[in-house]
Amino acid sequence: MATLTQERQLRNTLAEKLTSGNETMRKEASASLDKFIRQSFKEQSFADKIMEPQKLTVDDFYRHLTSDKLWVMLEIEPECPGVVEMAYNTPAPIMTFGAKRTLTSIDRIKSVRMKKEVNELITWSVSLRDIQADFQLKEVLIRFDTRFMAAINACVGTTPNKRMEATGSIHYRQIHDGLTRNAFAESLKYIPRLGRRDNGLNSKTVLMNSVTFKEFAKWPVLEAGENFTTDIMKNGLQVVESGMYGLKFVQTIKRGLVRDGEVYHFGDPDFIGRSYVWVEPTMIIKQHDHTVEFSVFTERGGGVFVFIGLAKVEYAGVKEIWN
Repeated sequence: MATLTQERQLRNTLAEKLTSGNETMRKEASASLDKFIRQSFKEQSFADKIMEPQKLTVDDFYRHLTSDKLWVMLEIEPECPGVVEMAYNTPAPIMTFGAKRTLTSIDRIKSVRMKKEVNELITWSVSLRDIQADFQLKEVLIRFDTRFMAAINACVGTTPNKRMEATGSIHYRQIHDGLTRNAFAESLKYIPRLGRRDNGLNSKTVLMNSVTFKEFAKWPVLEAGENFTTDIMKNGLQVVESGMYGLKFVQTIKRGLVRDGEVYHFGDPDFIGRSYVWVEPTMIIKQHDHTVEFSVFTERGGGVFVFIGLAKVEYAGVKEIWN
């Protein structure tokens, strides 16, 4: 961790580069901030941990007939029609094969512009990292993850224990108990049972908030497994992402998006949807007269098109009770 003296030196160096009038030095300052923004974005967006984004090129865009907006064509893998038994010398039935397609747009997510007197940059009393992460990345990250969760909730439904018309299955189940070993093990059966036939999928990733994840700290070693429990004891709850049932655990502090007691299950991401990035999180720095402006933006898109790889479990026993 940088000392206070080192942080002040960093801020002074940044201010000098921004006010130097040297275009090369300004680009260096911008590049260093861009690198930080990209690293922080990947660390803090839980959506990217579930579906890894694919970098787009110009050739990936669909030339829309009536819109100049950036669009990407998603090709949905078709289901197999199955096989039939027949007598010898009997022709097999003929079926035209094909697949469904859909378009997803690439949208720009941008933070508010932060304005500062150049001379005041030297007097910053908090670290540059805290300023950038708290004031510029926060809203960009929340907005991106909000869009992701809106798509997921549309797929699993907003009412527990209700069958979804698209699959004929219940994707959102409510359990009137805590996050116990038996209840969690039972939830691993939900994704394989979705759909009208064997889907061949299993839970690969589970998403919950940091409050819900703390329930695992209550599990005895014999139930959670020594490796998993030891990892929690040594490294803390926030860094544990794997080790039990072969699952990847993703946590978030965004309790407004993933509420207490809610656990989302995801199958193989390749069978769920796609996440695309056209412009990585980038910082724009502009200087005018005696002031400097900062803003962060990214251009992203994607979609979810295979519902049978998604499930949600709500453990009522983990909900906070207000008296």
